[in-house]
Amino acid sequence: MLDEPTINLRQEIDALFDCITRGDSQGSMHLARVIQADTKGALHPFSEALTARLCDHLNRYAEIGQINPYNTLKDEVYGLIKTAAIDWDGLPKTGRPGEEA
Repeated sequence: MLDEPTINLRQEIDALFDCITRGDSQGSMHLARVIQADTKGALHPFSEALTARLCDHLNRYAEIGQINPYNTLKDEVYGLIKTAAIDWDGLPKTGRPGEEA
């Protein structure tokens, strides 16, 4: 088995902060590395909020007959992530407001 590269979490978070501050799209690369480094599930509650939003979105499109997930999500994933971040509200809960586990 190949050794996985060690991710310097502090360095990635600092770089992400810098990219967000400057509006640099390279922030996505640093965010991906931060997520990859999350071996203890600290970001799991946010992923549950995002899952709830994705399910709502896909179900809504299925109701109107749009069943190609790429077409339904290609322009909206970023908005869904931002909406899920608002749902999650920075508190340790899951799902949408009023449906927390």
